[in-house]
Parts: sequence; C-alpha cells; structure tokens
Amino acid sequence: MSKNTLSSVKCDVTSCAHNVDGQECSAKGISVCRTCSCPDCPDETLCRTFKAREE
Repeated sequence: MSKNTLSSVKCDVTSCAHNVDGQECSAKGISVCRTCSCPDCPDETLCRTFKAREE
C-alpha cells in the first residue's frame, strides 16, 4: 500500500487523478451514487469523487 491512500478502496481507473499505481485511491474520501432505481444493479454505480487526470 502506498502512503496517503485509502487502504480499503481498490480502483483500476487509471484516468482518475486520485488513482495511485493503477490500484489505490489517494482521495481523502469517496462518494458513490447509483445511476438506476433497481437496487440490484451493481454495474450501475458512479464514483462521484472521480477527477480527470491532467496530461
């Protein structure tokens, strides 16, 4: 685990500015919301903490 990461959050979204080494999150906290009304659709969630990485 890298310094200053959320150890329990695993993320492979490398285009996010909070992504560390393609697997960890360096955000101070995360906010996740659902994008559908069906309670059993785990593929329909959205990480609202996402911030595009500057190139």
